[in-house]
Amino acid sequence: MRARTRTWRVGGILLAVAGVLTLVGGQYVLDPFAMRITVDLFWATGIAVLAWGLSRDASVVARRPLGMTALAVVALTPLVVDTILLVLPDPVSASDPSVAAVSGLVWTGTFVSTAAAFVAAAQIARLGAVPRRWRWTPMWALGLSLGAAVLQYAVVALLVQTGAGQDALVPTTLLGVVAALVPTLGLGIAALLAAAGERPESVDVYRPV
Repeated sequence: MRARTRTWRVGGILLAVAGVLTLVGGQYVLDPFAMRITVDLFWATGIAVLAWGLSRDASVVARRPLGMTALAVVALTPLVVDTILLVLPDPVSASDPSVAAVSGLVWTGTFVSTAAAFVAAAQIARLGAVPRRWRWTPMWALGLSLGAAVLQYAVVALLVQTGAGQDALVPTTLLGVVAALVPTLGLGIAALLAAAGERPESVDVYRPV
């Protein structure tokens, strides 16, 4: 089995597991933070496998510094943010200064991770280490995930402003599910499909820049 196929299979499985745990894990665990850390570890490992590859040609960014750096940020930011949140004391009230600190940390982590994901997706599309029919998949996944998250935020804000009850807010969780599953389960399945579609006789090449 070729290195690229193995890389995509291993990375795809790890990302898919992160997505499945995100979807169903919270229903069966007592400590949601422990589950988030577990998801973060699967996510980080899956991204690392795809970034480095089992060979240079198997790397989705051909091990180029910019792509590797961007993917490292994408992989580690959720784990770093959730670890900090885990050790921070719980706020005692809505006016507790730690509430603002937590909010600032989450928004900063989201911005940094999104910016790095855009750079990584652009590198994957540009370098040509991934076959043409798959190289834009990360960019599409990023756009869909980000769009779902923004739409969820806008809908929740509108419903709160109009004084809607809690029942009206429930459907918006579906947007949150989409935002979380597209880059995990979605990209994991895409990687597995890409691995399944690889021809054994094909040669690993990437376009030089």
